This record gives sequence, C-alpha cells and structure tokens, in this order.
Amino acid sequence: MEDHVVVDNTSSMSGNWRSDNSPWVKEIAEVAADNRVKRVVVKCSAQSAKTQTIMGILCWAIAEDPGPAMWVMASKDDAKDLFKDRIDPTFRACKPVSDLLLDTEGLTYRFASMPLYFVGAGSPSKLQSKPIRWLFLDEVRNYPKGALDTVLKRTRSFWNSRQFIISTPDMEGDTVDRSFKEGDQRMFHFSCPACGQLQPLKMEQLRWDTNDATKPAGEWNFDALAETIRYQCVACVHVIRDTPVDRRTIARTGRFIRMNPNAPRSTVSFTWSALLPHWVTWRSLVEEFLLAQAAARTGDLSPLKAFVNESLGESWRDQLGEIDDFDNLAGCMEDYDFGDPWPDERARFMAADKQESGGEHYWWVVRAFGPFGKSRLLGYGRCNTFAELEEIRKTYNVPNTNAILDSGFKAREVYRFCASTGWKAFKGDDAPFFLLHEPVPGKPGQMRTVRRIWRYTYVDPHFGTAQAGKFRPIKLFQFANDPTKDMLAEYIGRLVGEFSIPGHKRIGRDYLKQLTAERREETKDARGRLRFVWKRVRKDNHLWDCELMILVAAVVTKVVATQGPSSLSQSHPTKGAEEGNK
Repeated sequence: MEDHVVVDNTSSMSGNWRSDNSPWVKEIAEVAADNRVKRVVVKCSAQSAKTQTIMGILCWAIAEDPGPAMWVMASKDDAKDLFKDRIDPTFRACKPVSDLLLDTEGLTYRFASMPLYFVGAGSPSKLQSKPIRWLFLDEVRNYPKGALDTVLKRTRSFWNSRQFIISTPDMEGDTVDRSFKEGDQRMFHFSCPACGQLQPLKMEQLRWDTNDATKPAGEWNFDALAETIRYQCVACVHVIRDTPVDRRTIARTGRFIRMNPNAPRSTVSFTWSALLPHWVTWRSLVEEFLLAQAAARTGDLSPLKAFVNESLGESWRDQLGEIDDFDNLAGCMEDYDFGDPWPDERARFMAADKQESGGEHYWWVVRAFGPFGKSRLLGYGRCNTFAELEEIRKTYNVPNTNAILDSGFKAREVYRFCASTGWKAFKGDDAPFFLLHEPVPGKPGQMRTVRRIWRYTYVDPHFGTAQAGKFRPIKLFQFANDPTKDMLAEYIGRLVGEFSIPGHKRIGRDYLKQLTAERREETKDARGRLRFVWKRVRKDNHLWDCELMILVAAVVTKVVATQGPSSLSQSHPTKGAEEGNK
C-alpha cells in the first residue's frame, strides 16, 4: 500500500500526515491490503496515531479497493464530530479521494466508487441495515453492550471484507481485550543499540532516581526528577535517554513480534504504549504515573486506571484484589530473621487489635520502616492483657507515640489505657475518604481542601462515667477502611515500596492466613456503576487489621510520604517519627 498524503488539523503534528512520522503503523497498512486478513484489532495508548492511520487506510480503500464502508463511533454526536473535524478535511485534502467524491448527505458520503456511512453504536437499526465490506469500529470500549456483536455481522456478504476494531483499552476481559487476545497479539519490540537484545518497549524498564534532590521532604521535584529519567536495557542495562534522535531510532528500527503465533491468519492484532510516539515525553509519563500512585493511596484509583488504559495501552486488571493466597505473599519474603538488625530502619510501630472471642486477648504486630516505603516485619503474636502489651512494646523498643490500639471494641477501656500510657487510639470508618482543610505551604493565610484517608478527633477517655469531662481528651485517629486496604494491598503486592516478611522457614502459617483473610471484589452500585469492596473470606483477620493501622500511622507521621500534616503525637508535630529514628 502506498502512502497517500492527507491532512489532519487536529493531530499532534501539524502539516501533511506521513507514516514516516509514526513508522510503527506501516505494518497495519500492509495488513489492511491483505485479503487473507479479515479482522485487524488495534489496542493501544491514546493519541498515538491509531485513528489517523485508519483514516489513511480508508482513503486508500476509497481510491484503490472500493466497497461499501461504515465507520462506527460510540454515539451519533461522536460520529458528527469526527465527520466534521477530521474526516471531511482529510478527504478534501487527499486528491485521489476528493476526485471521486460526488456528494454528502447527513453523515453519508457518496463516492463514484462506493458509499461510506458514519453512525453511532447506539442506533441498532443503523448497525443492522446494510451489507458492508469495509467496517471501521472506533473506540469500541465506549460502545453499548451488544453493539459490537451486532455490527460485526454486517460484513458477511463480502468474501474480501475487512473489520477494524480500534480502541484504547478499558477492562481486562471486555470486548476490546477479548478481540485483541483472539488475534496474533503483535507487540512492538526494539533492539538495544549496545547489545542487540530484542525486547518489548515496557514501562517497567523506565527508571528514575528517588533521593533528596528528586524528592525533597517527601514531595517530588519534577524538574530534578526529569534529569534522571532513562530507559534501561533488560539485558545489559544500557541507558537510553529521552532525546529526539534516540526516540526516533527506536520507532524506526523496531518491529512487531507475534506473541500469539498460533492465532488464525485471518485475525491480526497490534498493541503499543505511549512510550513509543516521540511526541509523548517520557517525563510526562513518569509524572502521570507518580501522581496516579499518589491518588491511589488516598483511595482514588481512577487516575491509575486512566494511566494504564490511556498511556500504557493496557487493559485494567484489579491487581489489588489478587492478595488472596500464600503464593502472593511469597514475593514479600526476604532472607532475614526476626531479631536481625536492619541498618536502613528509620522508625518502628506497634499495633494491637483487641478481641473477646475465646476470652479477652490482643493480636499485635511490630513493623519497621526504612526509606522510600521499605518496611520489615519485626514480630507478631497474641497476648492477654494491657500489661503484656506494654511489656511487648518496651521489649521491641517501640516509642509509645508509635504504639496503636484499635478502639472498635470496648472503646472506653481502650481510651483509658491510651490516656495513661501514651498509646494512640485508632478506628476504621466506612467513609471513602475525608475532606480536610490545611494551610497552603509557602502561602501564609491561604487554605486548601485535601482528600485524605485519615483524620483525627478528640474523645473523652472517661465518657459515660462520673469522671467524664474532668480529664484532658485524647486523639482518636480514624481511617477510611476500603481505601486504606487498597493502599496496604499495593504495598503487599509491591506495586509501591517493599513490604517484607521473613522467609518461609521463619514466618508462621497463622500470620499468612490472617494477612490473606480479606479479598477485594468487584460489585455494582444501584446505578450500575462498578466499584470495589473488601470482603472477609476467613474468620480471623486481626493481623491484617494491625498491619492496616501501622500503615496509617506511617502515613500520618510521614514515614510513608503522602500529603497532609502531622503526627501521632499531641505535643510535637513529628515526635513519633523522630523517636522512631533513634
């Protein structure tokens, strides 16, 4: 197939469109001209030349291999916008196409060689009414349920028909994902310029430095960070920088590799990420990823899902819901034993969960934290009294400002113990997040609203007794249950940080069972919208709850970097963290 020069005034590059600017699309055009191919699926990142490539193929079909054609968008309004803003200017700028154009009526073109229809996927009668040879299905992830299966039947009348399914992805297992997996799954690869190793262009190999210069005081300095961003070869660790020459070389010399070579020859599928187009800077992807991670830690997963779909060109899979068996915890196991010194330690915390079933008792966990979200389990167990808890805290040298007790059961007793010892009372809440007002750093007198997974209030340790109101109230720290569990699952899954436990021979089965006692499941609300909730799958989840409270305490004290002020200590804003460093 020869290149036709067409114009798209809305593309990221001005002027005439040429496949040399995005050489990875040439193979798609070549496949489109092959009558042995019946279906072409493109699942890739947004704004990476996919729609303009399909427009070029349509121009070629009109001029060189005509047949009734239909372009389907998610809605009629989308079809109108595409028709007006992109298709019509392209057709009129491409002479072989414009010479064949007879007239237009509504969203229909009549060419001397063929008709072309633009329709919305929400119009069943339009999808079923006409036999079609060239079928272009754009942003399929937004189609109404069942629309794809309906419209695919329009091509049965033509032995040489072609179906193009083009979309940024959405959920794993949806129509876009299934269509891609049914094809030969061609993934873009390139050869390392140093060692020649052929490898996929993946986000996992994009590296940057995390240090006092790039992340001072726990906040990213993106200008400093940008200087450290590089792509690292999987074989020889050769470094590739984000320069126009290097980026164009990757695009020009790379090629697609079939990851599913046993697929039928008639079904071809392609995928690539935003790391490939040279007009998308690697810095912008790193910033987007880090900001999405920060949002996920407050319970908002939508930016992370958008990054996976729109920038990585991958289907979203709920990885946080996979912390459900012992094998998943194997990745957290490190070669250390309880009691081993850890030079990287900066702070340690202890949490306890009060229970009455089987007689009053307490499950407890002690965990230490190092830099950049690294942590180690130092100990866990069960005891029977407040006095034993205090002895365990002292044995593990945990500052009382970093000791936490759940107040969901017999709250008054917990409050009185915390008031007398300096321990901190914690309690989970079903709220999705908390909206708080805080000063804007560097702008005296200005306030901002932030969304956090925790807040504190004050409680009277002697409420309901004759002593009520006679003693100083204590802080009660509340945390949003499900978002905090999402965050802990990120750490256990090592999506962020390094959550560590001792190896198989040192860690007990009781800890493993309790840490996998809850599972994240997909559900729908009354309006049919997807949401995720955590459900208990085992009776005992007390050590999970302890790890949950410890993570919240690490966030509060900024041992784990996040936004928002403060500390577990009532008297000193960073006392808990400082004592943990000693």
